[in-house]
Amino acid sequence: MKKKLLLLSAFAFCSIAEAQEYTPLQVSSGYSADVIANGVGPALLSTTDAVDNANFAFMSTNYASVAGNITPDYALPVSGLLTSSATSGLTFQMAPFSGENSLRLQETGDSGTLNFSNAVTATSIYLLATSGSGISTLGGTIHFSDNTTQDIGPATIPDWFFSNALPIVIQGFGRVGRLDDVMENPLTDPRLYQYEIQIAAANQTKTITSIDFSKTSAAEGVINIMGVSAKLLGTCPAPTAIVLTALTETTVTVTWTAPVIIPAIGYDYYISTSETTPIPSTVPTGSVGAGLTTVNIAGLSIGTHYCVWVRSHCSATETGEWGGPACFTTGQISNVSDAEVPTTFVDIDTIDTTTPTNCPGTLSITVPDGYQIASVGTAYDMQTASNGWMVEQRSLLVCTTNGNMEAAVTSGVGSTGGTYSYERNGIDIANGLTGTVNFELRAWRTYGAGECDVVYNRVVDHTWAVTITYQVLGTKGFNQNAFSVYPNPTNDIVNVSGNIVMKEVHLFNLLGQEVMANTAVNDKQLQLHTAVLPTGKYILKVLSDDGVQTLSVLKN
Repeated sequence: MKKKLLLLSAFAFCSIAEAQEYTPLQVSSGYSADVIANGVGPALLSTTDAVDNANFAFMSTNYASVAGNITPDYALPVSGLLTSSATSGLTFQMAPFSGENSLRLQETGDSGTLNFSNAVTATSIYLLATSGSGISTLGGTIHFSDNTTQDIGPATIPDWFFSNALPIVIQGFGRVGRLDDVMENPLTDPRLYQYEIQIAAANQTKTITSIDFSKTSAAEGVINIMGVSAKLLGTCPAPTAIVLTALTETTVTVTWTAPVIIPAIGYDYYISTSETTPIPSTVPTGSVGAGLTTVNIAGLSIGTHYCVWVRSHCSATETGEWGGPACFTTGQISNVSDAEVPTTFVDIDTIDTTTPTNCPGTLSITVPDGYQIASVGTAYDMQTASNGWMVEQRSLLVCTTNGNMEAAVTSGVGSTGGTYSYERNGIDIANGLTGTVNFELRAWRTYGAGECDVVYNRVVDHTWAVTITYQVLGTKGFNQNAFSVYPNPTNDIVNVSGNIVMKEVHLFNLLGQEVMANTAVNDKQLQLHTAVLPTGKYILKVLSDDGVQTLSVLKN
């Protein structure tokens, strides 16, 4: 297997969405199908087509196949106004449910154009979209008022069940069979996603008039585009493309791209160990003058997670939204595989950490001289094919340098095809190692005979990454097993227990958004009430005087 080492100059980076000013674009024409059952009467009569290839439609809260039936209060709101669960302030306005409300693209090459009556200038646009019967890819062209254009794509639109590949606007609103009027109410499905398209700087002062779309994938997935919103340019726009480059293990250079409206005073920047976006009144860490787009930040601690935001300072009375953040952890190195990992068929009743495979993925990371590994993290996507299901996926990370492996095999979730994303941090299988350290990702499937193939399930190429956090050699490392969580998986309550005192506890979803926190624990025990959280995987960070421990939590 070919390997590609990404030495991020002692830092590992990520991005998190931020609050901005948004507005829904009003679609004057272009929708091609009615895929939402509404009002009283059979679904077949109040729709013209299905969301997928199996004759399922969405439905509204006023839908009843027969007068007097109970209407589904979990369905799409009659107003069609949706608030994104992933991005603060972002809303979408769907078309009336009594008419065409989806640009539906079923076959390869199918195309259509959405025209807008409220032309705006924007830094990004967001599509409200989903794909029925499997994932799809989308291309297209944005048209501006001066007759210039900007190409889109290829954009991957996930299947409407189970996927977390894109931020979720709304989920768990049910579906109805168009032929039998049977309503289904899966706990977190189906799903409508948001897909962001960044407007090039040269086009941000131009008004958007229309967008052409076309389906570019050959698979059976059916694309449904059901709304478009814009992040407005405004009078004091945020800088973009915030990039972090480490100078040393404790110093980082922050650079950014100036917005199309240059701020007269300069820029403010803010650095924090919290991923919570600062508010307008937050006191900046520092500032740089007009015309500068870089700053050095020194005095950082090794093995600590930081986030950096930058905003425009346009006048004595006006500052823009905080741009970013760019997030990083000092003392980290990542390596990403550029090859897919096949899976081996195993019987579901016999698989455990001792189960062999002849085709693991392999990666190596070289720890800098004078340092040792303090913890390990891994992330990857597994994708199904040929009637394979995500729930049939199994995987395990192994450190072959010392023979240690994770305590348990990880299983997929979802009785359907699709792509499932995995992420685990705080793994202690390589703690204390130095020099070149080798890792294996062992992957299996519980359906489809044969060994070492990608016919039913596989780890997608360029998605498997191993990230090590390192510390000074000989330093007393933070005990990665200081805290535990139970029950895990959980329904209503998570107990956090440790042998040292917790200072803070933060719970994040896989988009990096903080969903729960307690910043004044000062105890060895804590309960988190998780009943209000959607089903899915979460990352729990526990802060103590000894450092930070990261744990995975699965909410049923």
